[in-house]
Amino acid sequence: MAKIEISGKQFVKSLLLICLIWIILTSASSLISPLVVAVIIATLLDKPTQKMRSWGFPKWLAISISMLLSIVFFTLLFWLISTQVNAMADDWPTIKEKALAKYQVFSEWMQNKFQINPKETFNQNVDFFDQVQNITEALFASASNVLSNFFIILIYVILFLMQRKLFIGFFKKLVKHEDGANKILQDSASIISGYLFGKGKIMFFLAIIYYIGFKVGQVPFALFLALFAALFSIIPYVGNIIGGGIAVILSYLYAGGTPALIVIGVIMAAQLIENYILTPWIIGDEIDLNPFITVFGVILFSTLWGIVGAIFALPLVGVLKVIFENTKNLEAYAHLLKKQND
Repeated sequence: MAKIEISGKQFVKSLLLICLIWIILTSASSLISPLVVAVIIATLLDKPTQKMRSWGFPKWLAISISMLLSIVFFTLLFWLISTQVNAMADDWPTIKEKALAKYQVFSEWMQNKFQINPKETFNQNVDFFDQVQNITEALFASASNVLSNFFIILIYVILFLMQRKLFIGFFKKLVKHEDGANKILQDSASIISGYLFGKGKIMFFLAIIYYIGFKVGQVPFALFLALFAALFSIIPYVGNIIGGGIAVILSYLYAGGTPALIVIGVIMAAQLIENYILTPWIIGDEIDLNPFITVFGVILFSTLWGIVGAIFALPLVGVLKVIFENTKNLEAYAHLLKKQND
């Protein structure tokens, strides 16, 4: 298999290019992040689109059906989550009242045990729950900002799918080695689709496991907590801590210690199932990154593009690994990214 050749001088130029790319990514993140999201979505939709075209569908119809199905799916998911959020919003006064009572007990225990008054330590003039509400509103504002880019991303995706041959041809002319270009394109598409479709299946299974466990344990807002914890699992390591932690806190504030312990038990059991059964079975070694690069990649791209960067960090790093593997003088970087077997 032919590989792209890079000389020592070209290697130095490539490092300077990487620095330039980093500057561009950080200074124009609001412009580039929708483009990256669109490329990833277009890659995901390309497979079903090409499948329909092999059945004799015209290009415009195959693209339209793929787009319509994806829009319907995300609309239903958004509707389901919003209805659960509205149900929780109706009970917010009750949650706040119960939480304040628990906070009072905690303050008295800290005062008696350690002579520390949390109210004085954390500024008694600040209403903690008002702050939580403000943070929640800020998160929804951020989500609204993502939705505001929805139509831009939609247009990008349609154009990428319509102009598929143009962009593939451009990449092949750019690297000048057709075999190497084909390998990079095929492996990159396989990583993106395999990983994200696989994570989608895992999230679906986790949502079912969480919901059944929470429902059996009579945990309040079982469906919302199950969806919330499952959706955050798409972010490696950190997502499980955030989603599971908030589910534990909400269940404790609303219903007490026993439901919170049930949530902890269900999440721990689900994580064992995910790590030792679901992930090896569904995803396997699709990306094959070492743990350090996994964590670093999530931090790096979340710094660049927030939650969007955290979600797509691993497939993006996986694509970089493919490029390094198929580029001469950059194999060492591929070796650094790859998971090592002891």
